[in-house]
Amino acid sequence: MDAFLPPLVAALGFSLYFVLLLLHVPLYRRVPWEFLAIVIAASTFAVYGLVAGPSVATAVGAALSLGILGFATWFFLSFSMYEAREDRPRVGERFPDFTLPASDGATFSLGDVRRRRLLLICYRGDW
Repeated sequence: MDAFLPPLVAALGFSLYFVLLLLHVPLYRRVPWEFLAIVIAASTFAVYGLVAGPSVATAVGAALSLGILGFATWFFLSFSMYEAREDRPRVGERFPDFTLPASDGATFSLGDVRRRRLLLICYRGDW
């Protein structure tokens, strides 16, 4: 049972990041190092357990911990370190100009109505 404690701690450390996001706890860092440190510590203990007492259970526990560490590292460094992958307007910026077909068959251009206040509702229709 002790052999599977490090992978359990690693999985819980990685999952805690998502729990805090669901609870709307603000995480302002680009890389949440404290969650990665939990997973690294659990993986280190798993590898130490494998070296100290080699068995099938400790090997599986170390492999699981290292797998969770690899996935957590990939996830945190690829999804939280870099900027947003799409170019979208920020709050307070001018909305980019676009032209789309209107429901009456004409075309709607945002540049034609720049001086009026508009409410743009953007949704993906599914009908």
